Amino acid sequence: MENVMFFFANLPVYSFGFMLGLGLLIGGLLAQREGKRKGLGSDFVYRFIVQAAIVFVIAGRFGHVYQLYGWRTFIYPWTLFSGVQLDEYRGLVAVGIYTVYFMFSNVDNPACFLDAVVPSVALMQSLGYLGSSILGRETTSIWGVDLGEFVLHPLPLYSAITYYVIFSFLWRMRRNLRYDGQLFLGYLTLSALAQRILMSYREVFGESTNPWLYTIAFVIFGLAWLFLHLRSPLTDSRRRLDLSDWRSWLVYLASVLGVALLMIRFFYWRFS
Repeated sequence: MENVMFFFANLPVYSFGFMLGLGLLIGGLLAQREGKRKGLGSDFVYRFIVQAAIVFVIAGRFGHVYQLYGWRTFIYPWTLFSGVQLDEYRGLVAVGIYTVYFMFSNVDNPACFLDAVVPSVALMQSLGYLGSSILGRETTSIWGVDLGEFVLHPLPLYSAITYYVIFSFLWRMRRNLRYDGQLFLGYLTLSALAQRILMSYREVFGESTNPWLYTIAFVIFGLAWLFLHLRSPLTDSRRRLDLSDWRSWLVYLASVLGVALLMIRFFYWRFS
């Protein structure tokens, strides 16, 4: 189900494409800022973000169309441009492969590079989910999306809020790292946990081994994250976060809550 937000020059602007573009814009600016702070170069990081986004869209769109038409996709290539739905899983796999290639070809310190971009990746996922129209399984909850015959879980909203929390946590922690790659491992750990939880609200739950794979990934990445954290000594430049500063934590939690409320408002406006 495609959701049109508005029309521009008599052309429909779909919510998923609009929010994904917004995520690319904001995430790219944040990644540039982090790349500059880490000495990688702002333009260098932004170029990677743009290229990875293009790979995600192309691979995701091709994967979705190929699932529908199979080998006939090569005979009727115009079907690739007849819609906006993407296969997120195949898109992310393609981005992962491209990221490995990019790092081996252009990056001297891959762990530092990944730390600079993963918060932006989480933010782009959050906004992309917020624009998605792929709802979850049936529910009787009052916050479900009423489609007439069915009431479905607002899965895009769950996903958007979850990944915004991941982004905000990584962004807050970025100046208090003990080792290069800490944010990247944290992202893998939290993302695996998030996907495992979100599987419970998807229509395909119980028909795939993915729940076990996400659980195993969460345990492996989480243990690696914790092990390296405990083994890495603190230095003057990587000082411990002052947990006694409760005021800053209150401001942080209030900001996350505020963004979540805005997301809820926007999501239900789309389906009103």
